[in-house]
Amino acid sequence: MRIRLLGPIEVESADGPLDVGPRQRRAVLAALAVDAGTPVSIDTLTERVWGPAAPEAPRSALYAHVARLRRALAQADDGSGRTIGLGRHGDGYVLDVERQQVDLHRLNRLIDTGRAATRINDEKRVAALREAMDLWRGDPLATLSSDWANRVRRSVASQLISLAGAWGAEELRLGSPEAVAERLARILGSYPLAEPLVSLQMRALCAMGRTPEALQYYVDTRAQVVEQFGAEPGPELRNLHVAILRGELDEPYPGNVGPVTTPIRHVPRQLPADIARFSGRHDDLAPVMNWLKPASTTDSAPVVSIYGTAGVGKSTLAIHAAHKLTSRYPDGQLYIALRGTSVDAEPLTPVDALARLLRTLGVSMSCDQEQVDEAAALFRSVVAGRRLLLVLDNAVDAAQVRPLLPSGAGCGTLVTSRQPLAGLSDVRQLRVGPLTIPDAIALLSHWVGAERVAAEPEAATAIAEWCECLPLALRIVGARLVARPGWPLAELRDRLADERRRLDNLEFDGVGLRASMAGSYDRLSGSPDRSERAIAEAFKLLGTSPMTELSRSTAARVLARSEAHTERILERLVDAQLLETSTPGSYRMGELLRLYARERFAGPETEMTGEPSDKEETSGSRLA
Repeated sequence: MRIRLLGPIEVESADGPLDVGPRQRRAVLAALAVDAGTPVSIDTLTERVWGPAAPEAPRSALYAHVARLRRALAQADDGSGRTIGLGRHGDGYVLDVERQQVDLHRLNRLIDTGRAATRINDEKRVAALREAMDLWRGDPLATLSSDWANRVRRSVASQLISLAGAWGAEELRLGSPEAVAERLARILGSYPLAEPLVSLQMRALCAMGRTPEALQYYVDTRAQVVEQFGAEPGPELRNLHVAILRGELDEPYPGNVGPVTTPIRHVPRQLPADIARFSGRHDDLAPVMNWLKPASTTDSAPVVSIYGTAGVGKSTLAIHAAHKLTSRYPDGQLYIALRGTSVDAEPLTPVDALARLLRTLGVSMSCDQEQVDEAAALFRSVVAGRRLLLVLDNAVDAAQVRPLLPSGAGCGTLVTSRQPLAGLSDVRQLRVGPLTIPDAIALLSHWVGAERVAAEPEAATAIAEWCECLPLALRIVGARLVARPGWPLAELRDRLADERRRLDNLEFDGVGLRASMAGSYDRLSGSPDRSERAIAEAFKLLGTSPMTELSRSTAARVLARSEAHTERILERLVDAQLLETSTPGSYRMGELLRLYARERFAGPETEMTGEPSDKEETSGSRLA
């Protein structure tokens, strides 16, 4: 059994984590655990838990927390049958637990062990330091904000920084810079001005061949020291910086004993899992594979943009291609979801995206939102000389993507978006359309089974057609049929044939075609640009037309606009993947998009019920 204070406050028994209640009850536990085995008075507990913000009857509140905490701790078992006691002692309480079962006290014992061990007993010293580091899970007493918690946090932080310095020095001496770089990157995110740790991190990065990142650590640290204290960093850090610039850092750490093998550079593997049910797309996959070849030293890094309408499978194609390309980019694959058309989250800003990418590569960034150029330059410096594949999924536009592009000749970038990224220079564009009928049926077979599809081939074909061969719609239909093994395919075919219920039947387990289509529409309707909001209104109006094929003149009558103005609107809808055009002057709205447009035109009631509102009927008559 363990009580954990070096991070979120937790109790872990032999049976797993124990729920000890809300934040204030955890504060009571922490206030007792720091003095485990020693009585703590009620007045002291009150000050530790609430400080000056104590409730009107603090003793009653404390009694209630202690009673519930006692019942919860009675369930904790260390495997020997012994439980944690929480007893009354005079005018206070005592937590009856071995002090070494509290990570804070265990930390102190391990630090003492590491200090006492002699150089002759290297294994004991290193083992103690490693175990102590493993106890550190985050900010001590995380979630507590009382003055007492802040004092404890500052005191323990000083110990932890000293511990990290001793541990890092030993790991570097033993030739493990990759372990140091990975862990110190996280620690320095919370303690960026801990100069001894910055020094160790710079040495670790140099030992791994990542000298530009090491130099950037010095630049960032110096800027913060000058800003906060009006002084230069200490002489150790300054001298190390000069030594790196001169190429004089011959070994990872002074006092290196014996030969040190060159460590393997950390290789990020961030791609989501490849889909097992990948069907068709041979004509789309081939050019992506051909275009994404690492460039020669004289060429720019290749960039491929995959775009298309909602639910057409852009991300699936990109991830599948990226998995096939891993051998060409042996230094790793980076993946980031840019949330360009997400309906429940704002798109990532370029600075936020760069910060995430840099953290993956072991670099902590402290740039403001306005410093996108500085952050982009740092990213390009870090990836210089590497062969990395970057997958940027669901981009808003070229402005979001441009700062994220690596300049290294060995890197490649694969971007997905709803609309073509014309604002990017030297980019290969690939528009992805729906599957063919045979490929759509094959995808359905992957989900529901070939035998089930073979038993009703006509129903399977009809389902593929009602889904407009969109992979997302077919995946939803397949999941619905798997969850309903007794249904014939004909049942779902008939439900999809009813346009009032079609979109309702393309929803399952929180995934739906409506939400996917909403990403394109909401970006227009919620835009601060009045012209884009007008385009969203035009989309809804066009959905009321009974015709899927529209000429400029027909669309102009529906929108009550001139043909010239109407054409500009139609072309903008094509760019947003809310309309298609096959020949000049001719436009088509897919049936699923038309149903969605009609729902938006009719209002939220129709979206929930599928029944037309009075507004829709009246407007439809007027437009007719």
